[in-house]
Amino acid sequence: MPSVEKAILNPNNPLSVPEALMVAVCGMVVVFMMLAILAAVIIVISKIVASMEGSKKPAAAPAKSATPSTPAPAAAPAAPAVDEGELVAVMMAAIAEESGMSPNSFRITNVSAAPAVAPVAAPVAAPAPAPAPAPVAAPAPAAAPVAAPAAGETAVNSPMPGNVFKVECKVGQAVKAGDVLVVLEAMKMEIEVSAPVDGTVKAVAATVGSAVNTDDLLVTIG
Repeated sequence: MPSVEKAILNPNNPLSVPEALMVAVCGMVVVFMMLAILAAVIIVISKIVASMEGSKKPAAAPAKSATPSTPAPAAAPAAPAVDEGELVAVMMAAIAEESGMSPNSFRITNVSAAPAVAPVAAPVAAPAPAPAPAPVAAPAPAAAPVAAPAAGETAVNSPMPGNVFKVECKVGQAVKAGDVLVVLEAMKMEIEVSAPVDGTVKAVAATVGSAVNTDDLLVTIG
């Protein structure tokens, strides 16, 4: 092996071929040893890092339910309350405008809301039997004509179509303006028809249960 002192102290003194080859081989051995050491360090560090990552296991994800929960349907908004006083006022104004009568000549005393109808399942239709021949209805007897009010008499007419629910007067009865003469029933309402003037009941054309139209004669006051 060549002397180190010779190579350092005498740089101008060339080495022989065997000495130069020996120096080159030694250098290569040193390089390979350094590479081997570096590789060993890298392997050790990678194993340490792998062991540390393996110790940190990820947390288990929460189990998902088989069937997703369905949100409960929102409750339907409650229907607004009906103001019966406002409804009565509107109905009276409409009736007075349509019939041309004074609002003081009648009064709505009862307003009943129509009951809610529950849905009913449609039954299975059975085969309908053959219809029997309808009997021929006998002609209804003609109603007796009502005498028109004479001069000086006051006619009390129906303010709207409906049925006669009550008759609160009779022929010969003395009445005053505002007294209830007839009570009609129309559209789930009771409508009181009052006397427009003072006087005596001369004729009563209204009968309980009969149907009347607008401006039909109910009572005549003399």
